[in-house]
Amino acid sequence: MSIKGRCILKDKFSEKIEKLLSLIKANRKVQIGLAILFALILVVCYFAFLHSPSKSSDDQQQAVAQTSAEQYASSLEDKLESLLSTVKGAGDVTVVVTLESGFEYIYATEEIIKETSSGTQTTTSIILVDGEPVVTQELFPKIKGVLITATGADDFSVKVDLITAIQTAVEVANENITILTRS
Repeated sequence: MSIKGRCILKDKFSEKIEKLLSLIKANRKVQIGLAILFALILVVCYFAFLHSPSKSSDDQQQAVAQTSAEQYASSLEDKLESLLSTVKGAGDVTVVVTLESGFEYIYATEEIIKETSSGTQTTTSIILVDGEPVVTQELFPKIKGVLITATGADDFSVKVDLITAIQTAVEVANENITILTRS
């Protein structure tokens, strides 16, 4: 596009802008509408970007528990692979463990019993030390299922040995164990 063509486009654009501005200046309703629209945009931006709440303590604890559960599953897979590869005839073994949930924590609590004219009132609260809840018990995730692939899994006796080893090692029900022959 030539310089002359650009100047013509620029002039036409400037004319359109000037007409729009004169329309806004002349019409009070348009001014009010634009002011409301601008205010709404500011409010939306404030709540969407500037006032985004940080993760709550519960959300952070769930994220940590989920990461810990993933690490637990990975560690369990490694240990089971090493164990099952020692089963006679199993050959190369790969294990995948799925969990029902993450770790669960039981926190120390304190009960406060108040006698009132209408009866007793009991409130329970979690005990905090330095702002952190006191964990009294950590419950490991329940295993949902175990998938095993083994090169020797086409032999029935090897398959039975693998199932027995898994049931003994991690206490998982037979229907939650799948064994496939690895190619």
